Amino acid sequence: MKKCPFNFDICNPECALYIAPDDLNEFVCNRLTSIGVFDREKGMCAFKTQALAKSREVFEKSQNNKF
Repeated sequence: MKKCPFNFDICNPECALYIAPDDLNEFVCNRLTSIGVFDREKGMCAFKTQALAKSREVFEKSQNNKF
């Protein structure tokens, strides 16, 4: 089981940061699933989404030297 970095408990629907598959529209769910960061059956923690988005932003800026 994954532990939530916010409350150090199991990441499940009771956590305020949990994103359930039903919370996302089909397009977003398909995109996240296709790149391997979302599980249609289990959902995910919002912290993971934020971390992936920021790491992508840092990567793109580092490639273009736009810091």
